[in-house]
Amino acid sequence: MTMLKKLPEEVLNVWNNWEIRGMVLLSLSLQTILIIFGSRRKTTGRIWIRILVWSAYLSADMVATVALGTLARRQGDSSGDSSEKANNSIQAFWAPFLLLHLGGPDTITAYSIEDNELWLRHLLGLVVQVGVAFYVFSRSWGSGILTFIAIPMFVVGIAKYAERTWVLWSSCSKSLKNCSLSDFGDSYYLMRTPPQDLQRDYLLQAYVFSYISKLVMQDLVPGIPSLIRSRELISKNEADGAFKVVEAELGLIYDMLYTKAPLIYSRAGIILRCISSLLSVTAFITFQVKIDKHDYSTTDIAITYLLFAAAVFLEFYAFLCLVLSDWTMILLTDKGGNALTGALYFLIRKLTRSQRWARSISQYNLISSSIEREPPRCLKLLGIDEMMRQMHVYRKDLNGELQGLIFEHLRKKAEKIKEDLNVFDKNVRSKIIGQRGDGVLEREGLLRDYKWCTTEVEFSRSILVWHLATDFCYSASKEYEASRCLSEYMMYLLVIRPNMLSKGFGDKTRFLL
Repeated sequence: MTMLKKLPEEVLNVWNNWEIRGMVLLSLSLQTILIIFGSRRKTTGRIWIRILVWSAYLSADMVATVALGTLARRQGDSSGDSSEKANNSIQAFWAPFLLLHLGGPDTITAYSIEDNELWLRHLLGLVVQVGVAFYVFSRSWGSGILTFIAIPMFVVGIAKYAERTWVLWSSCSKSLKNCSLSDFGDSYYLMRTPPQDLQRDYLLQAYVFSYISKLVMQDLVPGIPSLIRSRELISKNEADGAFKVVEAELGLIYDMLYTKAPLIYSRAGIILRCISSLLSVTAFITFQVKIDKHDYSTTDIAITYLLFAAAVFLEFYAFLCLVLSDWTMILLTDKGGNALTGALYFLIRKLTRSQRWARSISQYNLISSSIEREPPRCLKLLGIDEMMRQMHVYRKDLNGELQGLIFEHLRKKAEKIKEDLNVFDKNVRSKIIGQRGDGVLEREGLLRDYKWCTTEVEFSRSILVWHLATDFCYSASKEYEASRCLSEYMMYLLVIRPNMLSKGFGDKTRFLL
């Protein structure tokens, strides 16, 4: 009976001793996951990586926030002997590291594009969490060296959190719509002397196209200069080269939307990186040399070393990402043609992966998936029926025939824009770019009879109609393999990845299906 009465008190003591330690270690573990796997989803679609990153992304901010609140409560309740006060003092030293965690790694600032719209919430969080961290710090303020070591880490933590807020703001829809046309003009002049190296040429073209894509992503019709430059760049490539340009372009767009690339590849970002790295390393060395480890708990000292090691590793990893990136190669290409920049360019290219994606596309056939046996009712009640659709998804290699079909269609549109005398009319340009089957129906003399169900309906319904029509044609003749492959990819986007289409299609998809 006596042991039973003591058990809850012992459990409570263990919890009190390890509550803040456990949350800090959990926050550190989540940051490690985001650092290592945050950029992997750019080049792979493996479900376990997506689930892992999604879980870590949603949990990281919450755990760090709760840990800061617990530290504030601990400091407010601090009363006891000198050893307990010493432990509270070194635990308060963890507050700037939690701010560093709230700033997140450079490899991921947003999981989905909608997260960028929440920049104002992160700005409020920045003010509140910095206030809480200063409260924790002020409660343990003393004359010891530990207090002064915390100051540079506070600067680094606040800078990281502010960086994330600024990047989210710069990647929101309003900021993208207001992107500077002068920046686009500067990027275009990178192409004034195309290099002889094909890979470098593809990368520069991708850089130019990324500015045009900023407009298209917001459902804006590109202007005349953008269309002319797009046509010029398209005319320079064959199908395989054009797809390599798109590979690099998508990587640049991903970096702009989901990482800290808009900041860290700027002059201010590079200066900020140098300062934060210097402060982190200086604080780490000072802590190791000046702090008497016997004054504090061995466990707390070990956790502090882990936090310092993670902070320094974060800066080192950010430096590697900064150097071994397409952005650095673009900068080296822009800044010169001397032997040094050329050697650095080829060295970086050898150290980076040449294949940017698996060169395969996902397929989803609506008819075959509809005649399959429905999932059990219990799965529907749990909401897992949406995940069951993934069972009907398969992947197919992107062959040269399909590449040629897509590229030839784009090239014809480019030529039509060039030849059309009304190209300066925004409505005409929008009509040419927004065609979805008009050409083939007009060629066959069927546009007037079938436009009511193909071109005069919302885009999501148009994808559905053309998908069924393509599948019926393929059943009658097996000559339309490339068209069927493209049709099933569009159906995959509509059903499984509606957020990859233009805004507003997600709700329509659920209504149609």
